[in-house]
Amino acid sequence: MRRFSRFLFVACLLAMSISLVACSDSSGDDDDNQPGTDGDATTDDDDDDDEDGDQDDDDDQPTIKAYTTAAQRLEPTLSEHGDECEGLEDDPACENPALAIPNMSVYENAGFGEWTVTEGEAFGQDPQLGVSDSDLSSFGERRSLFVWAHLSDVHITDEESPNRMGSMDTKGIPSALRPMDIYTEHVLNAAVTSINYFNSKGGVDLVLASGDSTDSAQLNELTNFMTVMNGGMVNPDSGEDDDPVPGENNDPQDPFLAEGLNGIPWILAFGNHDELILGNWEVHEGTIEDGIGNHSPTGTRDGTTYEVINGEIPADENRRPLRHEEIIQVLAETTEGIPAGHGFSAENVANNQGYYTYDPSPDSVIRFIVLDSAYRPYGYDEDLYTYVAAVIDRDQYEDFLIPELDRAKQDQKLVIVTMHHGSTKLQDDGYPDEYITTADLTGTLSSYDNVLIHCIGHSHENTLVRHDNEDEDGGYFEIQASALIDWPQQFRMYELVDNGNGTLSVFTVVVDHAAQPGSFAEISRRYALMDVQTGWGEGGPGISEQRNVEMVFKVPEGFEDVIANAQSKDAVQALTTWTE
Repeated sequence: MRRFSRFLFVACLLAMSISLVACSDSSGDDDDNQPGTDGDATTDDDDDDDEDGDQDDDDDQPTIKAYTTAAQRLEPTLSEHGDECEGLEDDPACENPALAIPNMSVYENAGFGEWTVTEGEAFGQDPQLGVSDSDLSSFGERRSLFVWAHLSDVHITDEESPNRMGSMDTKGIPSALRPMDIYTEHVLNAAVTSINYFNSKGGVDLVLASGDSTDSAQLNELTNFMTVMNGGMVNPDSGEDDDPVPGENNDPQDPFLAEGLNGIPWILAFGNHDELILGNWEVHEGTIEDGIGNHSPTGTRDGTTYEVINGEIPADENRRPLRHEEIIQVLAETTEGIPAGHGFSAENVANNQGYYTYDPSPDSVIRFIVLDSAYRPYGYDEDLYTYVAAVIDRDQYEDFLIPELDRAKQDQKLVIVTMHHGSTKLQDDGYPDEYITTADLTGTLSSYDNVLIHCIGHSHENTLVRHDNEDEDGGYFEIQASALIDWPQQFRMYELVDNGNGTLSVFTVVVDHAAQPGSFAEISRRYALMDVQTGWGEGGPGISEQRNVEMVFKVPEGFEDVIANAQSKDAVQALTTWTE
């Protein structure tokens, strides 16, 4: 049996300053200053009548208004790039905030973690995919055809897992420990609440999760992710039943009732953190044994105090890291939420394939092609220190992607492709004959005029890149959603619109999760901002030109009747609900 040599990997990582995130990616006194109590500057002052602190007793209708960044933005009062701590590493307010939980007063007193609400950011327009000026000035009756939400890099984290590396957290390896890692289920719940709000205002047809739904491929992390998405009681705690703040619903490790997506289908792609230990290392017998064991050699949180400890901890069988085929099986066999399996089927289980196609309905004008950019069917080279980079094997490319692109063209479906990593992250892992290149992927996708969008995650920042077809007009857009775990804890929404003049628009807008003041989700957002402001964290909103954008496409040749006959919604949400 090949054991997981964690210390060897740690030494290599420290030497190379590899970032695990890409592996990706007024207070009271100290005694009272606990998360979820009046001693915390950002705590909930109500009586915790609601199970999760993020919704009231009416489960049928959303009661919290959500905002896209086209309606309003949260603007940090201090720089979010670590400028305030440049050269001040010995200042207590510039030390690692992940080690200060729950006593964050030194950071709060320095002004970190604060923002103001500013006016929204209008949609920019990128009309350069073979669309003329006359096309843009002659829109007819604009019809909304499909709306979807795009979540990425949620990183549901078992903060007490023995496979964590909390003692190794540095500015070079910033995601080994985060100040907000104890709140991940609550942040996802707030994002679900936001999506339900927009669904009530105009309809959301699908939710797409583009990977790193878990932090370390653990069963309990995946279970909690699915429960928050589907609704039900969630227990963020593991090991012993810790209760840092005695009582119910007053600390982030207490069980809570997740709202769940209100009848909205959701599907997902796998990220490196869903398939690898901490997004870096193979799941095998040794790492499984470590995960369910009772010893943490590299630092994990003590569930009773949130301090980082090395040594003996309570074991938990539910912390078992899942092999690739086990993750697929867990998803394929679930009947909770819709659709059953959330994109995965018995065929995926039988073939150990983490990729598939998904039609939202038989008459849908859109087809989703979901790729698996983390799995290595040709094995794990022991000479490599980490497996964070993306790979797409030639079987997936030649026997699945290309045939499915051809089939979508024949079926007259507009294609949305998704995978976790961006195309530039592709590498061959030392097997150039077995894995494709960036040019293979972008060249192929841009050659199909019915491919519109490639949704990605991984790098924890909002980005947008246009890939032109070199041989003719057209191309597609590769769009990254920022991480729900790191600042600014946002996700994206998209809307496909028929412009009534032979063109299509796809709007994308960035959304802040709807966290009530003082809720655990809002505390998490404040801590995420503190993390980047002190220079210890990663993530960012990206540049304005790549956030809220309208992209205009020619209707693919031969698709005119399909588009004209497609069922539409009452209004274009990007021009109404999203800007309110």
